Amino acid sequence: MAFRALHRLSGSSIRSMQQSAANPRAINNKAHAFRCLTTESSSSSATPTELQLETLEALQSNPTLIPTKLLNQLDTLAQTHPSIIGNAAEPSKTQLHAFALSQAVPFVGFGVMDNAIMILSGDYIDMTLGVIFGISTLCAAAIGNILSDLAGVGLGTIIEDFAARLGLPDAKLSSSQMKLRSVRFAGQAGCAVGITVGCIIGMFPLLLIDSKKIEKRKKEAALDGIFLDVVNEAKELVGAEATSLFVVENDHIYAKYVGGMRSDHIKEIRIPVGKGIAGRVALTGEPAIIYDVRSEPDFNSKFDNEGFITKSMVCTPVIDSEGNVIAVVQAINKVAEGGQQLGRRKGFNQKDLQVLQALGSHISVALQGLDAEDEGVRFKDTIKMLKETGGVVMGGSNERSRRPLHKM
Repeated sequence: MAFRALHRLSGSSIRSMQQSAANPRAINNKAHAFRCLTTESSSSSATPTELQLETLEALQSNPTLIPTKLLNQLDTLAQTHPSIIGNAAEPSKTQLHAFALSQAVPFVGFGVMDNAIMILSGDYIDMTLGVIFGISTLCAAAIGNILSDLAGVGLGTIIEDFAARLGLPDAKLSSSQMKLRSVRFAGQAGCAVGITVGCIIGMFPLLLIDSKKIEKRKKEAALDGIFLDVVNEAKELVGAEATSLFVVENDHIYAKYVGGMRSDHIKEIRIPVGKGIAGRVALTGEPAIIYDVRSEPDFNSKFDNEGFITKSMVCTPVIDSEGNVIAVVQAINKVAEGGQQLGRRKGFNQKDLQVLQALGSHISVALQGLDAEDEGVRFKDTIKMLKETGGVVMGGSNERSRRPLHKM
């Protein structure tokens, strides 16, 4: 660039610059630099120094500063060295290394910031919006990437200023050398190495993230949706006043999901296995249809509350693949045939039991940790079939072989 500037300042182009000069004070201030430019350049053997070439570049950017007396000397200098016009000295390896380092260090900071923010924000989105709305992990990562890019816009200047304060070695390259292929390659290589190292360091949040915990929360959210649908659909299909799902946990069963009763009351219910009607079903693995719970010695009325009195009940166990009871589905107080609201209490029948068993098979699959999404689709198909057939289970009962969970 410097020698091209020297060439452009020759002949008529220099004289056209002189015509635009209009600042005597600036000319005086630059007089010393211009003298350096032409010092030792009057003979044909003199070679322009780096300072002289840099001064020529300054002249090209502001030609109005050229003193009139130096025009002929500049013209002579340009004509004296036509063989080197358009070329720049190749920088040394030390200069290239220093330049590559100066480019790499800021990009290390960019890489650390970009990757760390993307991972942390993506993980938070996955644990919150991902669980609530069911968005995929890749979608959460994409949103995190957007946030990291926005942060890069705001923090980029801070990183550059910090890198400038590190006192990195100066490559001392002229603007003409900056355009050389070797210099451009060194800069690009430095950027590539810097961003790679930075991104690797920026992966440190992965050491703090429990990916299994996120998947567990997502699965629990999906299962919650299936279980709530089961108790709500069961209430309508069998015409019950209330339905609930008891999950077996060690030696107790507890009401995890409920439809038609106050959830703050029912969720406090925790029954030992073998106690009460639901506890007996969990112990024996045998379903129960009770027309009048008052006639049952195992019935415990303490769970009735004001405005809700249990009269009739049907319970069916939920069996896993090994024949163990893992949950109990319960419907309370038959008020009408499935889907009807006649306001007249009736007792549950065998068809109601088959409906609960059909729904219980989906609960079994979900509780065993199988694909909750696929099971949700199959559950919807079952509900559609039951509604179309009026609660009649096609293909007979879904009753499976049972083995009691506990022995007394």
